[in-house]
Amino acid sequence: MRIDFCVEENIFNEKLTVLNIDTKIANTTNNQIFLEKLKFVNVRNLSLKEINYSPINNLIVEDMKDVSNDYSEDMRFHVHDDSGYGEKDGYKYISFYCENIEAIDLEEFPYSDF
Repeated sequence: MRIDFCVEENIFNEKLTVLNIDTKIANTTNNQIFLEKLKFVNVRNLSLKEINYSPINNLIVEDMKDVSNDYSEDMRFHVHDDSGYGEKDGYKYISFYCENIEAIDLEEFPYSDF
């Protein structure tokens, strides 16, 4: 797993916070493992707790447009991991809001165990 936080400048010279997350996902149907690369743009309220290794198994993405009419466009998505007590009950290691999500890449992971 890889977490990379940076500030990028767009073509209008606006600075945007960017969070890149690479994580492994498993397709249990045919025992394949993939490396998933995601880019989260204009990240706000980033919170990380006690990450010492690769504890994040999957991310939950909530579209705030579906939750409330009173949301800010730059905080369109709430992204977090599962707290272990259910999707709507906080987070365990990571939580943030972002304006946009981009799937950068999905490639087969060369090792069978992780």
